[in-house]
Amino acid sequence: MYLAAPMVMYACERLARALRSSVRPVKILKVAVYPGNVLSLRFSKPQGFRCKSGQYIFVNCAAVSPFQWHPFSITSAPHDDYISVHIRTLGDWTRELKSVFEKVCRPPTDGKSGLLRAEYAGDGGAAMPSPSSFPTVLIDGPYGAPAQDYKQYDVVLLVGLGIGATPMISIIKDIINNMKRLGGAPTSTG
Repeated sequence: MYLAAPMVMYACERLARALRSSVRPVKILKVAVYPGNVLSLRFSKPQGFRCKSGQYIFVNCAAVSPFQWHPFSITSAPHDDYISVHIRTLGDWTRELKSVFEKVCRPPTDGKSGLLRAEYAGDGGAAMPSPSSFPTVLIDGPYGAPAQDYKQYDVVLLVGLGIGATPMISIIKDIINNMKRLGGAPTSTG
């Protein structure tokens, strides 16, 4: 009895996640492997996907592990027509994810110092990989975060270093997009 209830709750959560991710298929649009062990993934935005700056999604790549879901901050702005995440390769799962995507990336060009990149051009160009060459990726979310309510304040202080700055990227992009939409231009003091 003491184990049955938690196991049923766990199974229900896994089933719900599988169902939510299967109704929101994503297509990988761009992959970049940056020096410093950072992997950048850009997905197509599923129908009805709405997020706020500072939120996160769970990502699953069956080529790495079909049952593991890992949370990553969304680095694209809410009004962008894509979803992007930046992943620092620190553990076994993220290292394996990086190696899976390195296989479909083009080697670095002169002057790009180790940057691996692959993009889906959509026109079937020979230089670009087809979407079928990318591994299948599922997403679940978005989920809330404390930073998503930043618009309620007149002054916002963003502090983040290294890969911990990823939630701030989305907020900064959203602020810039809002200023452009309202006709203002970002200004700097100094």
